[in-house]
Amino acid sequence: MEVYEYSVFDTKNDRVNIKQLTFEIRSDLTFVAVLSHINVNENIIQVVFNQSLTTSEETAVNTFITNHEGVSEELDETIAQPHMDDGRPIVRADTRPMGSMIFFTTTGDGGEDIGNGVSLRWDFSNDDDLYTGDEVPDGHKAKQILMKFNCPVYLKDGAIYFFDAPWGEYMEMDILVPSGGYYDNPKGQIPAYMLGLSGDTMYAQAPSGSNVVYQKYVNKHYVYKDCPMGDELNAEGCAITPVPVGWFVRGLIITPIDDNISKGFASLEMYRCHTVMLPGQDIEDLH
Repeated sequence: MEVYEYSVFDTKNDRVNIKQLTFEIRSDLTFVAVLSHINVNENIIQVVFNQSLTTSEETAVNTFITNHEGVSEELDETIAQPHMDDGRPIVRADTRPMGSMIFFTTTGDGGEDIGNGVSLRWDFSNDDDLYTGDEVPDGHKAKQILMKFNCPVYLKDGAIYFFDAPWGEYMEMDILVPSGGYYDNPKGQIPAYMLGLSGDTMYAQAPSGSNVVYQKYVNKHYVYKDCPMGDELNAEGCAITPVPVGWFVRGLIITPIDDNISKGFASLEMYRCHTVMLPGQDIEDLH
């Protein structure tokens, strides 16, 4: 969690209505960070997000604080409830973040495009994508597929399709911090202020030439023989926080060393703010 502090006297009328201010901030659908809650202790306003704000997001919060009137005792529930353009209330039971769209894909993003990057597909009849990291046990070999996305993505479900898989083959999926990238780590040695961030979160940096596993999405999922209809991996809801732009979603396929025929691919279900590049858009429009 990241805490941003303000004074009550920063507001328009030197007063705060927590419910109203919460609604005002959450109404901005451009935010990647998710507002957790707001505390007011005497004259200090603490605005708590699930992750550090970008420069533009922090500027937006500053504007919300400055313009906040805090005059209503209760926020009308009809105002707090999100509505469609025609006035119908939005009532949902899913976890899709507001302003995002569902996206099924077997590939990452490529360059300044969407959906034309590296494919989560493997074939042990060739030497493509071979990997020899510490995760590969003796008597096995592996292929590593690294996918990137040009806007934040919220992972949800997936399915694995495989053929001729020998006994002992398995698949893992991880979120990786790329070499040189910073990530929150309670045992890190870099305080937030050194990165220009607020709060007391500690950070670490991925070493040069090496990626760091930040989160495991699929752990030792064994496969065997053929599954042309897909082995589904279902979740109750999507991830709370998105995979940051520039981080990797990794597929790691590990198989016995004498396997020269198995192959397969995987499909990911996710939520994201952009699914295509519209005419005239460039990559900066996605951030």
